[in-house]
Amino acid sequence: MGLMAIIAHETHHTVRGFDCGYGGPFRALSLANYFQEAAGNHAFALGVGMGAMKAAGRTWMLSKLDIGIDQLPQAGQEVLVRTWPAGTSKLFALRYLELKALDGSLLAGALYEYLVVDIEARRPLRPEKILDPGLKGDYPPPRADLNPGLQGDQGFSPEALQAFEPTLSLAASPRHLDYNGHVNNGHIIDWLVDAVPPKGRGCGELARLKVDFIAELRSGDQVLASIRQADASLPEWRILLSREGEPVAKAYAAWRPASWRP
Repeated sequence: MGLMAIIAHETHHTVRGFDCGYGGPFRALSLANYFQEAAGNHAFALGVGMGAMKAAGRTWMLSKLDIGIDQLPQAGQEVLVRTWPAGTSKLFALRYLELKALDGSLLAGALYEYLVVDIEARRPLRPEKILDPGLKGDYPPPRADLNPGLQGDQGFSPEALQAFEPTLSLAASPRHLDYNGHVNNGHIIDWLVDAVPPKGRGCGELARLKVDFIAELRSGDQVLASIRQADASLPEWRILLSREGEPVAKAYAAWRPASWRP
């Protein structure tokens, strides 16, 4: 399969009131769902969807993401989600995603990094040994600064974690589960963002979100979200989601300042 054989997958949406919390800004959960649906549909069209993977004893698991947001859409706006696979790197299969207005302007761009996991052994496989090397779209990244991964972020050092403050606790329930039987990444993103109180979100419009998914959550698991703001003058936060003291996910989230205007 040649590089040019992979055509970017496009999905059109009309932003609904429930995507924006009926009056609020476009929700992080809505953006995660738009991107997740497009990625899943494209994987299916390419023959590597969840059904095909499960039949081979494998599954996809989202490991890391980086989303840069230029402007969030409004209720009633027509938007386009565009996505394509971007090859592999070490243990990860890469995928670019973008949210665009119908005039072609970029609203948000993202890079997702997935693991290909052996279901029975519960261990990741080398994606280049599983996936056709031709599964790569020949398109420029939606943003040049996309770089998933928070491993080197000193905001999560053992010393920094001592200053995190708990803000949100909840229980995972059956409605949060996905195809793999664990809590869907969209809900985890939603919880991470919700952990930051409204007064800490600047003008209320999310500008950047980086997430590392560390462990699976199942129905009945109790989780706690804790946050830390490195600089009180900036609406930027490190967020940790944990279960019984063990990390489940961590995130860096930045909102536009209160003075920002589109």
